[in-house]
Amino acid sequence: MGHAYTDSATDVPELLWGLASDDPERREIALDGMYGAVHHQGDVYDSTIACVPFLFELIANPAIADRGAVIELLCSIAHASDDDDGEDAEGLAEFDEDEHEEWMRHFFVARDLVRGRAGSFLGLLGDPDPGVRAAAPGALARLHPDPVRVFGAVCDRVPAETDPEAVRSLARALGTLAVRHPVGLGLEAARRLKDLVSGTPDPQLRMTALALLARCAPGELPPDTVDIALDVMRLAREADELGPPPAAPERPRTDTLISHVRELHVEHRRSLDLDDAADLLEELHTELRDRVDLRFPLLVGQLGSPSLRQRRHAVGTAGRLLTGWRAPDDEPLLALARLLADDDLRLQKAVLSELRYLAPAAHRVSEGVAAYLESWADRPLEADTPFRDLAVGMAFEVLALQGDDRIVPALTHVLEVVEIPEKLARWIEALGPEAAAPLGPVLHERLAQLDHGTSSVDQDRLLDALGALRHAESVPLLTRILTEAEHFRTTEGALQALSAFGPQAAEAIPLVRRLWKDGTLADERRIHVAQALWALTGEAEAVLPVVGECLWSQMWSPWYAAMNLTEDLGRSGAALAPRLRKMITAGHTPARAAVGLWQVTGETDEALPVLLREWSATPAQRPFIAACLAGMGPAAAPALPLIRTELASSRRHNNDDSRGNMRYDVAADVALQTYCRRVLAGFGERIDTPVR
Repeated sequence: MGHAYTDSATDVPELLWGLASDDPERREIALDGMYGAVHHQGDVYDSTIACVPFLFELIANPAIADRGAVIELLCSIAHASDDDDGEDAEGLAEFDEDEHEEWMRHFFVARDLVRGRAGSFLGLLGDPDPGVRAAAPGALARLHPDPVRVFGAVCDRVPAETDPEAVRSLARALGTLAVRHPVGLGLEAARRLKDLVSGTPDPQLRMTALALLARCAPGELPPDTVDIALDVMRLAREADELGPPPAAPERPRTDTLISHVRELHVEHRRSLDLDDAADLLEELHTELRDRVDLRFPLLVGQLGSPSLRQRRHAVGTAGRLLTGWRAPDDEPLLALARLLADDDLRLQKAVLSELRYLAPAAHRVSEGVAAYLESWADRPLEADTPFRDLAVGMAFEVLALQGDDRIVPALTHVLEVVEIPEKLARWIEALGPEAAAPLGPVLHERLAQLDHGTSSVDQDRLLDALGALRHAESVPLLTRILTEAEHFRTTEGALQALSAFGPQAAEAIPLVRRLWKDGTLADERRIHVAQALWALTGEAEAVLPVVGECLWSQMWSPWYAAMNLTEDLGRSGAALAPRLRKMITAGHTPARAAVGLWQVTGETDEALPVLLREWSATPAQRPFIAACLAGMGPAAAPALPLIRTELASSRRHNNDDSRGNMRYDVAADVALQTYCRRVLAGFGERIDTPVR
């Protein structure tokens, strides 16, 4: 037999004996060896299968310690994760064993072997070891072939269980059974979970049961769900004020990956000041998903907590919720912005960091952010901190992205000394070229001082910013940079900046023509020259072949430039229509291709059906589609049901329900809502509520 590192698994018996050792350090090393070699990265080998009977013998022996960890190892070998809904485990059965390598067969053998002995876990629900009692319910819910029997055993055990972690594990097993067997067990499991919500004094158990209920039976959530969750947070706050709970027994420090990962986890939680209550509240938010009628009131309550720790945690929750879902009113954003009045700088910076994502939908908080920025007039800045990470830098960005031109005078002085902000061009676009005009001389001077023969991040950002600003006095400088550039990255930036000026940059035309005739440039680079040639001269016919080629490019930059140029060309790009039709047929970015087709032909018969189909198929393209529909006038009538549904949705269009610390593009969603309202206005329909 063998495992991940050798064809001879002679070390495995020693690992099994190590799991049975009285020495905690030896048990830890043995468990690390099992995961590191015998069950490496979830793989199953013949030696893994051979271990299964011995692992069951270990968990049956009450004299052996750390048997809960062995139960978890068995679950992993059987391909049953802690939070799956059965799809992963069942997914293995979809493989055709005859079409896979020999090692794949081991998964099926191991899974069946563990499931065949899963009845052993029933006798462990009342084991003297609380670690075993905490591991057994989940193993039963995921592996036992008789869910009804498991459900009865778990329900019978709940009243007798005294260990907090074990009883929460029992509750999670009820939730797992409900999700996997909704027809047979869903209603009864929901009733049991509701009993736990209302009938237990353990606040963490109540929160666990609420989250499970939200996952398996969201319609059964009690009407006072928000009050219950906030009460649990109040109890956690009061317990925290009484002092930390007794420390858990120290695990051995060994030179193993398991020990290292455990220490990293502890350090991560310490750095974020996390506790169990915060984890459970985040789990509740995750499971509530689109129940914004509960989530936003809960968030407002969290943001107003008397506990600094809870307020800090609430800020991250606010960012994830408000970027992913459209708030029903301004109160959640205002509650977030009110925390800028807190004396804690870490909290202030966390709030501003989230407001940078939310700025396009957060105009109501601009007064508070402006007042906060003014309060820094006489305060020292943090030494050696980049401008974008300073509280004042974040506040500048929030106001700039909101188009608040009150900051322009101060920003003019700031940009003389700080590093060029990464998103300065977006700031200028939000402020508008006219309002941001005073920034022109400062940016021009800083760009003039750089070595134009060497590419740099600052130069790239200044080129983008001056293009967005369209500072007329900078055209000669941009033309000179185009002459001096030694890297195409700089050339591309100068071309894009000059393109923004259009015919006003006529003095650059001879140089652009010279670049256009350069036979050494590949099409993916010539597209940027084509963009400038069209913008400066209006000569469409010459650039069409390059545009057509780049529309098929597999590289994002030339394809994106070609797509934008196609839409800019309008009817002048009519010759591109056959290529755009082929793109649609081939499924090559069909939504953008259909938008381009309408732009170059002005005909809706071909484009509109594609746009309606792609609205649902590719949600990320909806802002482009909606902008196109807004220009179609009465011809867009078939899209009205989709438009109304979009505006009625609480979820932002690009929210795919990804887990983790996600932030979605609020600016794109705000633009989508604006275009959707414009479409409805064209048909005499009006929505009075503001875009959020």
